Amino acid sequence: MKKAILLLAMLLCVLLLAGCAAQDNNQFPEADTAMQRDPMSVYSQSEDDEYADDSDSSEDDGFNWDEYDPESEEDSGESFTEGAVYNELGQNVYAGATPIPLDPIDMPTATPRPNLTFAYGPVELTLNNQKLSFEAPAGWQAATPSTDTVVITDPNTYDGVQATMTISITSVTSGYKLADVKNTVRDKLKEIGQYNYTEWHATDLSARTLLKKDGFYANYRGVYYDGTVVRGRVMVALLDSNRIITLHMNCPGWYNESYMNVVAHFRDTAKLQ
Repeated sequence: MKKAILLLAMLLCVLLLAGCAAQDNNQFPEADTAMQRDPMSVYSQSEDDEYADDSDSSEDDGFNWDEYDPESEEDSGESFTEGAVYNELGQNVYAGATPIPLDPIDMPTATPRPNLTFAYGPVELTLNNQKLSFEAPAGWQAATPSTDTVVITDPNTYDGVQATMTISITSVTSGYKLADVKNTVRDKLKEIGQYNYTEWHATDLSARTLLKKDGFYANYRGVYYDGTVVRGRVMVALLDSNRIITLHMNCPGWYNESYMNVVAHFRDTAKLQ
């Protein structure tokens, strides 16, 4: 009798323990489907932060922050637009037939450097038997490779580029008209851009007076084989007595606005005597 009672008690304990184990198993939560990620998907930085391992750092992602130079992004997203209109600083004003304001060209994505400022002094010289006076930045060096051309160079170098402003007064045939000025500008741009550049872009021509004479100009942007970015402007106007004046400013891309101010100052002060 005692053995039967003991056997019954043991059987009841086994059943009780089995029931508890089943109940405990039911208390484990199922896997949260919201926590499962598709291995074929790409996740943003904020999403990855939730799953990031503390051992994962930026030093292991193939990007060396110690060698990062924000100036390398100075021309990110820059482009010229066909038919765009540019102001005196070489900035996009409108694009296409509908006036749509555009951001200034050559705006750096990193912290902008301050514009350059210049003190100006008078310059008088004779080009092709024509006396020309104007104001140029003080300290710039002038050279006359020919009797009709002067090259004025900034002694300072920025981003590996020395800015130069080349001015020439040359003779043309009696049949040379204002429409021919456009071809002269295009030919000059082609001459400048055909060598040493991996990228070359030029704007459409725009009308602009120089020495109170009608003419045309265009801006350009080029990238050298070593990645150096240059900007510039070519301007030509038809003078009296079968002559034209050509102005070419070439400058480091980052400081384009500063050097276009030099061009504007030349236009404001230039006189033929």
